[in-house]
Amino acid sequence: MKKLIGTFLLFSLILMVSSAQVRAEVKNKTLLGEWVYEVSDAPYGYEKGSLIFAEKDGQMTCVIKLEAGELSTSDLKIEDNKISFVTSVDGSSINVALVKEKDKLTGLVDSPEGPKKISAVKK
Repeated sequence: MKKLIGTFLLFSLILMVSSAQVRAEVKNKTLLGEWVYEVSDAPYGYEKGSLIFAEKDGQMTCVIKLEAGELSTSDLKIEDNKISFVTSVDGSSINVALVKEKDKLTGLVDSPEGPKKISAVKK
């Protein structure tokens, strides 16, 4: 009887961990795709563009697409509805922190000129 209860508890634990991972993967899937963004008070050329979230080799990636080209990102973190990453503009490190609510992202871009508001909608 103890062995049966132990097996049941082990199975329940595995099921809970697996379902939490599946829920996280489903949430991340809603982030995939192109998000058109605007940054208030950003320098010309950086005020509008796209955040492109993709999955590559099982990992989430983000690229910033501008009229003049693309910027790579690093240190992408996705926890619940919070997204953060770092990019580099003209040699300066720029931290971006976003919150996802339905089909909208809002947050702050921490630039050398100070924090700027960012908002994005899914294309």
